[in-house]
Amino acid sequence: MATETQSNPAQDAYRLYLEERKLLIDAARESARTFDKAVLTFGSVAFGFSIAFIKDIAPRPVPYSLKWLGASWLSFSVGLLAILLSFLFSHRACMFEIESGGKALTSSERPLKNPWSSATNWCNGLCVALLFFGLLLWAVFAFANLRSGEASMNKVEIPMEKKGYVPPSPPVKVPQQQTPAPAPTPAPGKK
Repeated sequence: MATETQSNPAQDAYRLYLEERKLLIDAARESARTFDKAVLTFGSVAFGFSIAFIKDIAPRPVPYSLKWLGASWLSFSVGLLAILLSFLFSHRACMFEIESGGKALTSSERPLKNPWSSATNWCNGLCVALLFFGLLLWAVFAFANLRSGEASMNKVEIPMEKKGYVPPSPPVKVPQQQTPAPAPTPAPGKK
């Protein structure tokens, strides 16, 4: 008589497949989350660094280089917008798969292709390309301003002339002579 707890090799393989699939889905989710954070951080830091460069190193940029700076900022901005859209599209892709999974259980129709998944992949690729392109454009701007020789790498600047109102020196105090204090007067009625 066979026991009911005997394991079927096909069922064991399928159970193992499902467990491994869950782990792979979790790994893919974590990888996507890490990628999104890294790209968002990189884009924000590159944008901030370019502003700090202007403030501290090239406060008076070479006029012809401003077009490179503007193009790099545009590229950084559109790249950051693409990664934000990727967050939205990724959410929509998950919702589409949930709906498709529910429909697949009740009907024999072939599942539709997920358009949101394609949009997410497109936005991720576009974001990386735009941030890299923005970095190249910013490098052209930076080298043009460093090569001009006007940019000073240290923050200490010695002013050539003083401008503005300078108050006069305080007047010299003349020492005053002390007068002797008056002698006390005797109280009335006492001698």
